[in-house]
Amino acid sequence: MCITTKLRVLRLKYKISLIELAKQGGLSNQQISHMELGDIPRTKHKEQLAAAALSRVIAARRASLDSLEREYQASKGQLLTPMEENDHEL
Repeated sequence: MCITTKLRVLRLKYKISLIELAKQGGLSNQQISHMELGDIPRTKHKEQLAAAALSRVIAARRASLDSLEREYQASKGQLLTPMEENDHEL
């Protein structure tokens, strides 16, 4: 039987990379990996770090999706209009 954590299940389900989660949490991806796999003891402090990191990922993705939605709404009816790559940041 393979041991994992809810954090890992959520991260994989929602395609959150270790790097993204670590960056948002101020931890290394190795630390996150060890926490996910239960290689280091679970503590209240580590639980708080993991929760804060995941909350920051959610907030960052929400902001990005809100921006995408605004641009999409502004571009309705013009989504297939040709444009130079340097006309818009890719």
